[in-house]
Amino acid sequence: MKEFTFHFSKNVMPHLSANELADWFKTVYASNRGLPSGIIFDCDGVLIDSREANIAYYNYLRDYVGLPPLPENMHDFVQAGTVNEVLDVIIPKPLRPLMRDAVRKLSYMDEIMPHITHFPGLHAVLDLCKAAGIPMGIDTNRRDGMDIILNNCRLHGYFDPVVLVDTVPLPKPAPDGAFFIAEKWGLEPASLLFIGDSASDSGAAKAAGIPFLSFQNQSLAKHSIAEYSVLQEALQSLGL
Repeated sequence: MKEFTFHFSKNVMPHLSANELADWFKTVYASNRGLPSGIIFDCDGVLIDSREANIAYYNYLRDYVGLPPLPENMHDFVQAGTVNEVLDVIIPKPLRPLMRDAVRKLSYMDEIMPHITHFPGLHAVLDLCKAAGIPMGIDTNRRDGMDIILNNCRLHGYFDPVVLVDTVPLPKPAPDGAFFIAEKWGLEPASLLFIGDSASDSGAAKAAGIPFLSFQNQSLAKHSIAEYSVLQEALQSLGL
C-alpha cells in the first residue's frame, strides 16, 4: 500500500466565537447586512459525521479482497479523499475486479448507514436559513448514496442543487461544483459562503473566489467553528 502522511500545523488559530464570526461576516458581506447570499456545504464531515462509516466501508472492501483493515494513519485520508483517490491507494489494481462482487453484496442501509449521523445543531441552522430564503447547496466528492443519507439524516428539502463528483467535469479542489451552484442561483461567488472541513473544500472555495469557513478543523483556515450553534448565534445576531 502506498504511503500517505498528513502534516498539520502546530500554530493553529482557535475556533471563532459567535461574535467573532459575526464580525467577520460584517466585513465580508458588508453590502448584504453581513449575511451571505447563499451557503454551499460539503457533505462528509460537515453535514454528516461519516468518518466511522467511511472506515467501515473501505475496511469491508479490503476484507473482501483479502487485505487487513486500514492502518490508523489512513483514516483521515479515506475521510477526505474521493472514492477513486482512496481506491488507488488502498486496493492494488490486480484486486480491483473483486470489488464489483463486494459492492453488489454490500447492504449500504444495514451495514454502513448505522454509522452515519448528522451533526448537532445542524437542523437549527438549516431551518433558520430556509425560513430566511437563503439558498443552500451541497458540493461533495461523493459518487452515490446521497438519497439514502438525505433521507436518514432528515436533510431532504434543504439543498438545491446537490453536486456529486460526476455532476461537473472536475471534482473538488477544482471550483467546477462551486461555480455550477453559483450559476444556478444567479449569484456572485464572492457573496456566498462555503463551509468545509478538508483541503479539497478550501481549495475549491479559493479557486471560485468564495469566502471559506472551516468546520471543526482550525488547522485548515483562519476562520473556523467548532459547532453549528456558533453559526446559528452569529446569523441571528445579524438579524436573520
